[in-house]
Amino acid sequence: MLLIPLLTVGACTSSGEDDATAVDASPSATAGEVDMGACGFDVPAGVDVECGTLPVPADRDDPDAGEIQLAFAVVRSDSGSPAEDPVVYLSGGPGQSTLELVPQAFGQLYEPLTANRDLVLVDQRGTGLTEPSLACDEYSSWVRESLGSDLPPEELEAQAVGSLEECRQRLVDEGVDFSDYNSAASAADLEDLRVALGYDEWNLYGISYGTRLAQAALRDHPEGIRSVVLDAAYPVDADLYEETPGNAVRAMDALFATCADDAGCAARYPDLEPRFRALVDELNASPAPITVVDPANGQRIEDELDGDSLVGFLFQTLYSTELLAHLPEIIAAADDGQYGTIGLLLGALTQQLDLVSLGQQLAVQCQEEVPFGSREEAAEAAAEHPLVEGFFEGAPTLGPGVFDVCSSWDAGEPGPGADDPVTSDVPALVLAGILDPITPPRWGEEIAAGLSAGSFVEFPFTGHGALPSHDCAVRIATDFLDDPRSEPATDCVDDIAAPAFTADDVDVEMTSFEDEQLGLRGVRPDGWTKVVPGVWQESALVSLVQQVVPGATADQLLQQVGVQLSLAEPPQPVGELSTESSTWQLYRLDDLGQSVELALADGPDGLVLVQLTTSPDRADVHREQVFLPAVEALAPAP
Repeated sequence: MLLIPLLTVGACTSSGEDDATAVDASPSATAGEVDMGACGFDVPAGVDVECGTLPVPADRDDPDAGEIQLAFAVVRSDSGSPAEDPVVYLSGGPGQSTLELVPQAFGQLYEPLTANRDLVLVDQRGTGLTEPSLACDEYSSWVRESLGSDLPPEELEAQAVGSLEECRQRLVDEGVDFSDYNSAASAADLEDLRVALGYDEWNLYGISYGTRLAQAALRDHPEGIRSVVLDAAYPVDADLYEETPGNAVRAMDALFATCADDAGCAARYPDLEPRFRALVDELNASPAPITVVDPANGQRIEDELDGDSLVGFLFQTLYSTELLAHLPEIIAAADDGQYGTIGLLLGALTQQLDLVSLGQQLAVQCQEEVPFGSREEAAEAAAEHPLVEGFFEGAPTLGPGVFDVCSSWDAGEPGPGADDPVTSDVPALVLAGILDPITPPRWGEEIAAGLSAGSFVEFPFTGHGALPSHDCAVRIATDFLDDPRSEPATDCVDDIAAPAFTADDVDVEMTSFEDEQLGLRGVRPDGWTKVVPGVWQESALVSLVQQVVPGATADQLLQQVGVQLSLAEPPQPVGELSTESSTWQLYRLDDLGQSVELALADGPDGLVLVQLTTSPDRADVHREQVFLPAVEALAPAP
């Protein structure tokens, strides 16, 4: 049985309005000076980044209680005349690292905010590269070790809670005081950083829990804030644990309705909702074998998938707008007994645990959210939604079990007014996705209604986070940041197309590229995200690789592929393609719910590789629209 690891849980409620707790979190006169140095992460090619740390008081009430080394980076805009007021990126979680995501997600998460302004990235206290880190390696290690276990769910849940207790005890032994880790303290850290960097004012962009932190900053330190963008927003007075089961079911129902309303999706995947619900019941009665792939080492682990884990899988994947188009195909394949894609994505979710500081998440949640609810209320709320009840009952950090976990964390008490909504006259843009499973649009509307200069924009066919999902959201946010006091134009929202649920809906345009680092020129899919040089990604399931492998031969690479896929012999070519620059050997593989097209040719600097990975239903159209044009156009850069 798989215990789905819960990652970013959205925003977290906390604190009050006005200055009820401002004294406890005031910026410190004892905060030190910034220390600039090398970045603790791989900087993407062509990106101008400066990194540093700022010492801030660990305890805002006791300047002699030690320091936290706040890690930050400033990404310089490539605009010829950037505005003087930068944007600050506030990650979700709570506990999500900002800086450690730069190498793999710069283009999608951060670059859109640098069009006209510098971008300040900061790892909040307890997260990422900030020291001390409250990461719980005990839990992430347990998740990996538990894969393939045949223990009953109750025992796995007990082990999960035990690993969190081991983490708590280690952090206590290291001198961590969990009451130091809350939104008010992090908001004071931001103010210290603004002053230390010499900015008169700046703009805040918060996503998920980052919107909660932005609200704390608006409450406690409004004088340095020019504007805020709240993406996937979470009201301070919402009840996370009581409302999440209903919010999850709402998003699932919206997905099923979106498919039913789409002629192609309805024809290709009919009766998707009853099929999914019936499959959940079947798998709970008799779990199915599934292969989970650890992306860190390629290890394949045989496990079992029950119905509650399938529900958890859908809940987590609804976060990603890019995956929405694939979910009907994945559900239909699972209904036919094919679970390969689910196993691949579950492995990816497991790897993402390394980017979340679960100790910081629990310190914040146990201090700011748990005191305003109860285990009984959370359990009753889950019971009202039988489809998701089993999943949330087994989720130690998002279901009723979090109240048991928090009983031992001694995370401190919330301050006066800590469950009151934040009000402000600072210009605010609130963004929401209709298919968001954890921060529904109505929450964004509630926040915007309480901000006298707030605007609300709802995005169709969108999961958790509009800005990383749509160029339209980027344009709206950019216009807002340039002129926060004016109502942003939102006409482009009406042009957002429904997901390409079927191969008939897929239409990829190719555009030229030239990469000096790779020594290659050719064409690549327009609109796909550049992950690293030569790797373009539409989603976690669809990607194109165009690279040179120095010192490798085709035989060596194919031998490695054969071993990885447990093939009796290395893959054999299915065809040959001659272009002006090369003669390519073509290969086609199907593995764990994915279709792989591979082209290999000898080049002046080594083996040249083109690889398209996609889903079985899209294999033919992606081969014609993406793979073959990429192979035909690829050549050494002049």
